Amino acid sequence: MSSISAQDLQRLSGLQGYDLTLEVDALSRKYGMSSEQIMAALRSANPSSQATQEPFQPVASKALPELPTQPRQISMEGLHFDYDPTAEAKDRRTKVDQAIVCPGCGVALGIPSRRPIRIKCPQCLHEALFH
Repeated sequence: MSSISAQDLQRLSGLQGYDLTLEVDALSRKYGMSSEQIMAALRSANPSSQATQEPFQPVASKALPELPTQPRQISMEGLHFDYDPTAEAKDRRTKVDQAIVCPGCGVALGIPSRRPIRIKCPQCLHEALFH
C-alpha cells in the first residue's frame, strides 16, 4: 500500500457525488487501498472541504404536487379542435361543450360535460380521471 499523491488528493477535493465515487474507485485500484482508506486520507488532507463527505449520501425525498381532481375550465372562444380529420372524430367533436387545460402540460382540450370522464392528453399523454 502506498500513499496517495498530492495531485490525486487535490483532484478528489474538487469532486462531489457520483464523480467522487468513481474517482475513489479508480484510485483504490491504482494504489491498492480501500475506498474508506482513500476517503480518510482525503479528510485528513483537507478537513474543511465539503467534498470530503462520503460518496453515497441519502437523497431527500421530494413531495410530488397534487394534481387537480376537477378540470380547470377555459373559454372555448377561438379554439379549434380539428386535429383528427376522421369521421368518428367529427362525431365526437359535436359532443364537445367544454374546454379544459391539461393538468400535465397546460394544453387546451375539448371534452364533453359527462362525468366521470377519463382524459388522455394527445400532447403529453397524461391521463386524468375527472368526477
